[in-house]
Amino acid sequence: MEVLLPIVYILLFLLFLSFLIMIHELGHLAAAKAFNVYCFEYAIGMGPILFSRKRKGGETKFSLRAIPFGGFVSMYGEGAELPDGIKVDPSRSLFGIKKWKRAIIMVAGIVMNMILALIFFAIANTFPQQQLYSNQLSVAPNSIAETAGIPEGTIFKVKSYEYKDPVSETNKLFYLIDKEAIINNDDSVKYAVCLNYETLNSFDKRDLSDYVFLYSLENDGEPNFAQNVALTEVNNATIHFTSMVRDEAQNKYVEDQIYELSILTDDGKFASFGLSLFLETWSYDFGGVVKQTFVDFGECSLLLFRAVGELVTKPSSWGNMGGIIAVGFETTAVLQNFGFGKFLFYWGFISVNLAIFNLLPFPGLDGWQLLVLGIEAVTRKKVPEKVKNIVSFVGLALLLALMGFIVVKDLFRYVFVFLL
Repeated sequence: MEVLLPIVYILLFLLFLSFLIMIHELGHLAAAKAFNVYCFEYAIGMGPILFSRKRKGGETKFSLRAIPFGGFVSMYGEGAELPDGIKVDPSRSLFGIKKWKRAIIMVAGIVMNMILALIFFAIANTFPQQQLYSNQLSVAPNSIAETAGIPEGTIFKVKSYEYKDPVSETNKLFYLIDKEAIINNDDSVKYAVCLNYETLNSFDKRDLSDYVFLYSLENDGEPNFAQNVALTEVNNATIHFTSMVRDEAQNKYVEDQIYELSILTDDGKFASFGLSLFLETWSYDFGGVVKQTFVDFGECSLLLFRAVGELVTKPSSWGNMGGIIAVGFETTAVLQNFGFGKFLFYWGFISVNLAIFNLLPFPGLDGWQLLVLGIEAVTRKKVPEKVKNIVSFVGLALLLALMGFIVVKDLFRYVFVFLL
């Protein structure tokens, strides 16, 4: 069964990816048909045709192609020649209709992906919802934490730090919980205790001991993230957790009590001391599902627009980009560790991503066609074919180069790392 699971995950990934593309291209096809544009082919995938069918008396050939990435709708007027023996009135070409109709055809695929995202979000929100809190605790019975008197659901004091790792050149997020920790019963030197959830990839792996790290302190009392204390040199550590309670009069959380825990190490890591991240579980009613669906859609859209903006204003963000390989690995990890509801949510996010990406005014994307239409509508002049061809050639070359770069980066990040 374990041998079959990777195959199932790959098939699921290809199925959902093809479905997203199918819906996108179906939007273009439906709009083109609505405006009586002659369509030669509706294809899912690229490359050699595996299967094709044309309804008797129909105009459009439906095909499934060998490479399951991409798809297209071939329309009269886009460069494809009419088949021998077929005559079509020029008014049925893409450029024989009004500009606003062409714009609707171009934007229809984007709209379909947005609708699909809403559907995925809605279905995902019917599943039981779960959320981990980075500063709230669950306490195991008969544990060191329970003996210390820490109540279930305690909110503890943290201070967040962002540190750029000079080796990986990635930003790491740390949560400081204590600057008065001592190790090996030597109270002459104090250490910083920080939490880092970078390796947290499942709701089942919430034990805090897996995410606790020790650092030396700078002269100003701040943690020195460049000097991690090796736990192989630590036999025991005394760590302090400060609980927080809400002061209604001040309308904020204030410090309440300090809990001291003596923790042992085991084989180079902290032994479990009975604290884990608090996991909240709830379900939405119908109204909640509807509301949260649109909240998810709005938040994902804003996140993606912000990410696109950072590609211009923050060059280092290019390193965070991922392609089709990243999507495959990430969606599989979500399904394995967080369930089908989160898996659907992730695909809703990807569908929004596809819609916004296609809005970009870059050659080869729907946004480019919309930009050309906009220029022609404002200037009342047709953009010269030579100009469009040159810009399209250069733009597509850059787009393909970027895609190639991302594929290579993803291979090193997700595939070659297991071989090295």
